[in-house]
Amino acid sequence: MEKIEARTKRADGQINDKKTGKRKKHGTDFALRIVSIIIAVIIWFALSITYYPTITRTITNVPVTISLAGTQAEEKGLSVLNKDQLSEMTVDVEIKGMNYEIGGYTSADLMAEVDLGNVTKDGTYDLDIDVRSAHAADKVSIVSVSPDSVSVTLDKITQKTVPVTCDAPYITAEDGFTLREIKVDPSELKIEGPQKEIDRITKAVVSISESARITDETVLEAREVSFYDDDDKLIESDSVTFPEVKSFKADFLVYKKKTLNIGVTVENAPSYFAKDSLPMVISEKKVSVASAELDSEEEQTVIVGSVDLTAIDLENKFSFEIPLGPGEVNMSGEDFITVSFNSEGYDSKKFNITSDHFVLVNKPSGKEIEFETKKLSSVTVYGPEDIISKLSSDDLYCEIDLASVKSNGSFTKNALVYSPKYNSIWGYGTNEVQVVVDDIPADESSQESEE
Repeated sequence: MEKIEARTKRADGQINDKKTGKRKKHGTDFALRIVSIIIAVIIWFALSITYYPTITRTITNVPVTISLAGTQAEEKGLSVLNKDQLSEMTVDVEIKGMNYEIGGYTSADLMAEVDLGNVTKDGTYDLDIDVRSAHAADKVSIVSVSPDSVSVTLDKITQKTVPVTCDAPYITAEDGFTLREIKVDPSELKIEGPQKEIDRITKAVVSISESARITDETVLEAREVSFYDDDDKLIESDSVTFPEVKSFKADFLVYKKKTLNIGVTVENAPSYFAKDSLPMVISEKKVSVASAELDSEEEQTVIVGSVDLTAIDLENKFSFEIPLGPGEVNMSGEDFITVSFNSEGYDSKKFNITSDHFVLVNKPSGKEIEFETKKLSSVTVYGPEDIISKLSSDDLYCEIDLASVKSNGSFTKNALVYSPKYNSIWGYGTNEVQVVVDDIPADESSQESEE
């Protein structure tokens, strides 16, 4: 009979061989298994090389890069305008090669780059995407690339400084005030972008959408900026930047509305003449102005100048600049006031006036006056037609003012023509009278004092 060898299994998983007394362990079996796996891989690799030496694979989501380094575009100073868009672009690539080389390829093992080799000037191009292996030693063929091209826009990046204005359609002034000006800080903006777009831009406009009715100076902040050309046409571009400025301050300047009541005086008029009878026509009797003084009066009378009565022939005109006070701005659009005369119903006539109708005013005391001019001939007199038609030389007098005479001598004085009977007529032109001033003789002076 064969001996049956008794084996017992211990609780710890070891088997006692009662014949030999040796203990066998699982470690030996585990090592054999590892060796078996390695051998299997080697066999699989050998078989793949033998039976499947070349394979085709598709690698998805390969990132696309673009670089101007070393290109003619870089030498020309060009930049890629849609670089941000291209940075997110990927392609799917079908490759062919040895199984043992490309079998484990991922998107990180391929390089996709835009071909800029033929770009020499600014513009938009459809450029090929070149793909190659990231491992120079691998023999990899590119079967297809999808998409195989991309649109690239290139231009020179330049800078320019443009003025800044503000558009705030919902900010208005209360009644009695006017929104005179909006000052923007900064008032100029340095912009940067593609040369073709920068060249078109002539101004920047900041927009404020807030609504308010204001009565004094107000400052608001603005962030939204738009660009316009010479024809006020909006230029839409995401490529234009202004990195030095983050926000703008719009200062709204409010002025007080005022009305200037325009007045004109008359000079060289004799005391008998009724100035308000002149058919004077003032081009603007009221002028609108804006004042920086917010507590100033709403109306003010302003004398713009004086008209010489002796220079009025009903055909000539006089012009006067509208005077403005400190901090006032003329809102009427007219800088001058014109004074003319309505000749309808008026006429003129020539008369001779003798010295017995010469009347002295402001005669110096202790002096005697002698008229060397005995008569004024062909004196032109203007007035209403009904008065001129019946006017005679007997109705006319000449007023001679000696207020400026302080010493003896011969003086030339202008005679102002008037009529005590008709106070709406006047003499035109220069009518000069020669007067001699001397001391009154002692006996006459004494007698005059007694009188």
